[in-house]
Amino acid sequence: MALIANASIIVEAGETSGSLHEGWEALRLGRSLFIWTDLLKSSLNWPKRMLRYGAFELTNPEKVLDVLPSAERILIKIAR
Repeated sequence: MALIANASIIVEAGETSGSLHEGWEALRLGRSLFIWTDLLKSSLNWPKRMLRYGAFELTNPEKVLDVLPSAERILIKIAR
């Protein structure tokens, strides 16, 4: 999923969750990875590690729209 997605969001995952594999792969591929803010307040270790490697804290779901390609942004890039 990380390969075909423009961004990934982790809203809930334990220390052994498969979502962590996708998260690390998204970071490795240079894709945006968002971690729901409540996870950063938990006792889990992985959210803070992923933040150090470039993940973003997600406090407002609308922030994801800023990193997703829109038709308007794509056309602007093509025009350049």
